[in-house]
This record gives sequence, structure tokens and C-alpha cells, in this order.
Amino acid sequence: MKYLKIAIIALLFLGSSGAGAYFYFGDQLFGGDSVAEGEEGVVEEEEVILDPPLYHAMPALVVSANYQGRLRYLQVKLNVMTRNEETLGKLEVNTPLLQDALIMLLNEYPFNQLESPEGKEEFRAKALQRVQEVIDDEAVESLLFTGFVIQ
Repeated sequence: MKYLKIAIIALLFLGSSGAGAYFYFGDQLFGGDSVAEGEEGVVEEEEVILDPPLYHAMPALVVSANYQGRLRYLQVKLNVMTRNEETLGKLEVNTPLLQDALIMLLNEYPFNQLESPEGKEEFRAKALQRVQEVIDDEAVESLLFTGFVIQ
């Protein structure tokens, strides 16, 4: 009698678990159609097509500083990426202003901070923000290092 009660309880538990899984996961587990009653059709995700990237190569930025009693030099080469022709034009016209802003930003950083990958990423984020501020355009997507030399 004791085993019969355990078997009935186990059977009820398994049955209710199966029913719960069916109602909860339903279509995903058992391959049912994904259109619920009353819906007209399946909503498909639209594929976002981005314009091709456009790059503006900045002239090399060179900064010198006295670091731990020695004169050190930093040379950074950057490309600025956008997907907007108008923004690319702003970058080209304002290159001297961008050079000045980025050189001033580089002067704020200690060289030892720029030697680490984390320091370079922090500089990249702040430089991107500075470029967007100078040309007053948020369509600048990224700054890419094409050269980074510390001597």
C-alpha cells in the first residue's frame, strides 16, 4: 500500500510537470506554429543595413613630456570612422582643430597610463568624445589606432 501511494504521487508529479512544460514552453519544445490565435501573422525582425564605413586618416600626433627624469616621446596615428558623408566632410575641414584637441588630451595623460591596454582604451573613449564635441556631430562611430609609439 505504501508503494502504491508513492507511485501515484510520482505519477501525478510527472504528469503535472509535463503539462506545465507544455504550456510554458509549448511551441519551442514541440514544434507548434508560432502564430497565436487572433494574430494575423508572424512579425519578422527587420534586418538593419548599415552604410559602408568611411575613414578619415588623421596626421600623426606627436607629444613630448618629461617622464621620470627623461624626455619621452609619444606618436599616435589615428583613423576616424563614420558612415556619414557629411560627417566625413566635417572631419576633413576641421582637421587642425581635431589635431589640437587630441594633442591637448594626450598631454593630460601620464605616459605610464598609455602603456597599458586599459589606458589606451580609456584614451580612445575620451578622444572619441572630444572629436564628437569639436565637430558637433555624434555620427563619428570610432577611433582606430593605426600607430602607437612611446619612446
